[in-house]
Amino acid sequence: MLRPRPAPFPVSAVPLTRSDAPDLYALVDRIGEELGAPRADLIAVSGAVNASFRTCGRRRSRLVEIGYPLWLILTPQERVALLAHELAHSRNGDARHGLVVGSALHSLHELRVVTSFGWQPGGGVSALITACLLAILGVPVRALIFLLELLLNRSSQHAEYRADEMQAQVAGSAAAVSLLDVLITRTHSVSDFLASSTVAVGTGNLWAALRSHLDAVAETELERHREFARAERTGVDTTHPPTYLRIRRVLALPYLAPRVSAERWEQIEEELNKAAGRVARRLREDAQSARYR
Repeated sequence: MLRPRPAPFPVSAVPLTRSDAPDLYALVDRIGEELGAPRADLIAVSGAVNASFRTCGRRRSRLVEIGYPLWLILTPQERVALLAHELAHSRNGDARHGLVVGSALHSLHELRVVTSFGWQPGGGVSALITACLLAILGVPVRALIFLLELLLNRSSQHAEYRADEMQAQVAGSAAAVSLLDVLITRTHSVSDFLASSTVAVGTGNLWAALRSHLDAVAETELERHREFARAERTGVDTTHPPTYLRIRRVLALPYLAPRVSAERWEQIEEELNKAAGRVARRLREDAQSARYR
């Protein structure tokens, strides 16, 4: 458990090869060329209300993970901005994606899971003692994670600002700002809907129901989320600065026209449809399993 280890491929994600999605890969390659970023090795589709770039596996394959619930609610040009932002993390100086620091973080997080207090009522005295001992052993692990996150805080937030700037250069300032606004105003509604309605709606109608749910959200509710974001004084997490500051930073840039425009979206959507169906089924299975825990 102590050995350095690369991050694995995300278990719940659906991989897409270049033969599965040639148009999507062509778009990602074009964005990467504009950024001067290394070529992505693999694209995966998941049920996360997010997107990410990481290296995974022993070969340190460059993986772009697209959270389909987030992808679904974006305009085509905002999707270009999303992909540009994630690819920018491959060359914006973020130490979290490096071999040494990235592997150290992943190993520590694995240890935190192993040493978490996992005893349940009815598990017996021996299981309780074991869980307590593991929790005690986990104290220095959590302390190391806290220290490493603290040391990385400034560089990680700077890397996030740099990724925003690079995405604006590729997708245009307007798309970069509107994408950040979506993260403020709509992602909460998406998460709430998936948490409460995935089982009831079913896999066949999940994405259509999600669109209908978001279309019904009142503008006053969106503005309430904007006001809450403007009142935010700390980062979203240890790596992301407050989103309203990120918007302000992008707006301060000279207006940038897009270098990569949204094209061939019908073909890209067709390539994603099969994976989206599998993601919907997995979300429903996970939601059903959670009811019986």
